Amino acid sequence: MNAKKLKIQWKQNIRKVPDRVLGKLKTLGGADLVVACAKKIKAADILAGAYTHVGLSIEGNKLIFPTRVMPDPRVGKFSRVNVHGKEIIRKDLPMLKKTRSFDSPNFGDWSKGSHEVSWTQDVYRRDFISPKELEIQIELIGKEVSSEDEIYVVRFCVNEVLKRGSTGFDEELLFNLNVLQENVGAADIYPSKATQDDYLKTVYVNWEILPPGERDATIAKILSGIKAPTDELKKKLAERYDLLAKLKPASFIRGTSGFNRYFGAKFKDNLVAFENLEYGNAIYVMFNEWENLSKLSRADLLRGERSGFTRIPHVTGWAKALQQEIAERNK
Repeated sequence: MNAKKLKIQWKQNIRKVPDRVLGKLKTLGGADLVVACAKKIKAADILAGAYTHVGLSIEGNKLIFPTRVMPDPRVGKFSRVNVHGKEIIRKDLPMLKKTRSFDSPNFGDWSKGSHEVSWTQDVYRRDFISPKELEIQIELIGKEVSSEDEIYVVRFCVNEVLKRGSTGFDEELLFNLNVLQENVGAADIYPSKATQDDYLKTVYVNWEILPPGERDATIAKILSGIKAPTDELKKKLAERYDLLAKLKPASFIRGTSGFNRYFGAKFKDNLVAFENLEYGNAIYVMFNEWENLSKLSRADLLRGERSGFTRIPHVTGWAKALQQEIAERNK
C-alpha cells in the first residue's frame, strides 16, 4: 500500500460534483446512470505511456486494450481506497480504553525469564471501509486519421450502476467520478442504457460561454483546464483574446469535456469564430448551425461540403481576413 505513486499528466481529483454533471442529472430525470466518458486520445500519448496504467498500447496501427481493468491503487487516493479500502479515525465519538501488553525480560536478561508489561490508554474508535473493487470497462468506439496523428475515441465506464434516490447516492457518485478522473483524466455521467451513438455525440466539442470584458479572468479560466500550459501557449491565448476582443464579440467561448484547448468568440447566435490552441493552424468562422458543426472532427468537417463555415489558415494576413469575415457576416 506504500508503493510509489504513478505520475499522471492530468488533474486527478475533484472536490465536489461539477456543475455540468449536476445540470445533466436534472435532464436525466430518474434514470439509472453510470459514471463514464468518451475521450479522444492521440496515438502519440498512448505511445508515450500516458495510458499504460489502464492497459492501452499500440501494436502497428492497432489499439490494444483490456475490456475491463481494475484501477491501479498507485494512481491516486480514490483508486487506492477502491482496491484496499480505508480506515476512518472516529474523532467524533468518545475515546475508548485500550490495554496493550508485551513480554519483557526480567532484569533485562531473557535467561532470567520474562514478565508481561501492560498499560491502558485512550484511543479513538476506527471504522474500516471495505474496498469497492470497481473496474473500468473500456471500449473503442471510433478512430480518426489525420496528417498529424491517429486519434482513438475510447469509452471508459465504471462498472457500477447508480440509482437516483438510493442511500449514499451523492457520495457514491463523487467517488466514482474521482476514480475515472484519476485514471483517464475525464469523467461524466450517462444513462446506464446509453448507446454508442450517445457517447459519440458528446465526445466532440461542448462549449462554455464566458462574459466579455473580463480578460484576465477569462484567460485564467481557459488555462485552468489545460495541464501544464507552456509559456508559448499562454502568449498565443493572450494574443488571440486581444485580437478577438477588438472585434467586439457578445461573449467568449471555451471547449469543455476534454477539449479545453478550443477557444473562440461568439458574435451572435449564428456566428462564432474558434480554433484549437494546440494545433493552431487555422481559425474557423461558423455561421450556420455552428453547435452541430463544432461537434464534427476536423477531418469530417473538411471532408464534407464545407458549407456553413469559413476556414482561415494562420498565414500572412489572416487577422485582417478574419476581421473582414466577421464584419461582413455581423451586419
